[in-house]
Amino acid sequence: MDKYQQSSLLATIFSCVLLLLPAVAVQAAAENLFESEVVVADQSPGVRAHALKTALREVLVRVAGQDAVLGTEPAVTLLKNPAQLVQQYRYYTVPESEPPILKMWVRFDGEAVRRSLQQQGVSYWGAERPDTLVWLAVEDLGKRYVVAADDGTDVYRQIEQAARQRGVPVLFPLMDLQDQSQVRFSDIWGGFFDNVLDASKRYNPQAVLIGRLNRSPSGAWSSRWHLEVAGKPSSWSDSRQQLATLAQQGIDDTADVLASRFAVSQTGGNLNTVTISVTGVDSLTDYARLGDYLASLTAVVAMQVEKVAGSEIQYGLQINGSLQDLTHTVSIGTVLEPLSMDMPGSFRLRQ
Repeated sequence: MDKYQQSSLLATIFSCVLLLLPAVAVQAAAENLFESEVVVADQSPGVRAHALKTALREVLVRVAGQDAVLGTEPAVTLLKNPAQLVQQYRYYTVPESEPPILKMWVRFDGEAVRRSLQQQGVSYWGAERPDTLVWLAVEDLGKRYVVAADDGTDVYRQIEQAARQRGVPVLFPLMDLQDQSQVRFSDIWGGFFDNVLDASKRYNPQAVLIGRLNRSPSGAWSSRWHLEVAGKPSSWSDSRQQLATLAQQGIDDTADVLASRFAVSQTGGNLNTVTISVTGVDSLTDYARLGDYLASLTAVVAMQVEKVAGSEIQYGLQINGSLQDLTHTVSIGTVLEPLSMDMPGSFRLRQ
């Protein structure tokens, strides 16, 4: 048997294996979306019960994408007895905290939360969360600087903490010589965003958040924000007495915008069946990677391999929303890339 015959035989076997695989029911959830940490006074049952409600509120807002979820019927029901959703919890003392700070870490049953929200038509925001590059120009009582990755400033810590609470993956620029040659403090402060967006390309983010933070002589903080995601800009301003609340609100507003574009409402009567094709699937490893990714998408309810031709696989998908919505979601990821806007449903597996 020559090499061509061997290659053809392997391709045939590979195709048959894929076509024999069953339809997949999808549970789209990122495990850490359902984890929370709460400061507690002690480990008593009463304190724990209150902390569980606080933790579940945070999780519900995170996965629904809006704090309005707390007023919905499923959220009210779940909050009556958060303990029934707990999978794990533990206490720990924050290292080097003085006086010692006790925290409770808890993980809730993500599938139960998701199912409860979606069965009653409440929007749900799963793992499709764009990496957001954050450029912040800060003027703090005469001191001016651009926040850099891991620079240890209060602004960095407050933004990072707020982003973790809302489930927004953020990264900060290195502000090395390359960044400094492209972006000046005055570019961010003055709203000259073209330079900032050009400099952002080295980080390959799916969203860019540009902020201007100022502390007045009275100690109050004010801010202006500009968010670019999928080619669509959003801008707003805010003022707060404390930096922590300013940072939290800035990230809350950012999360609200992102959720409005990526959260989906899964109800039984809103399913669509679409067909997509993916090229560049050359091995079972590629297939497994592709299948895991499709299964992780919130909008995908079920999928079935329909056809295999060489390195191209055709899937039939049951989704919430439209094929255009799915393409928009896929475009912010790193697994698939649309082949062409003129070929809806056609993708290439990134290597």
